[in-house]
Amino acid sequence: MIYRVLADFVIVVHFLWILFLIFGFILALMRSKMAFVHVAGLLFTLFLSIMGWYCPLTYVENYLHTLSGSASTYSESFITTYFYHLIYPDLPEKYIRIGDIVFFCLYLIAYGYLAKRYRILHRIKG
Repeated sequence: MIYRVLADFVIVVHFLWILFLIFGFILALMRSKMAFVHVAGLLFTLFLSIMGWYCPLTYVENYLHTLSGSASTYSESFITTYFYHLIYPDLPEKYIRIGDIVFFCLYLIAYGYLAKRYRILHRIKG
């Protein structure tokens, strides 16, 4: 039972991490230092996609699911049923990895634009 709860917790953390990667650019617009964490997360995701590796949270989830067995009367918990399919869509892995790389490139362009705009504004004020 505890392993299933831990697996669900890791799935929720994984889902929140994905949301952070998607919407973290807002922090850069607000000039938050968390934007550096966002860029690091994007670079990490790009590295994983290029190398063909999986996110470490995926390994933790899978390990905890194997430890949990099937002690419950339900085959999957509520969290696993709904979040799992959002995190791991039923698409070929090739498309997901290409999507990750395209996603990174779009954010790279956005951060480049933001950095250029910040430099221009900084020169005007300075």
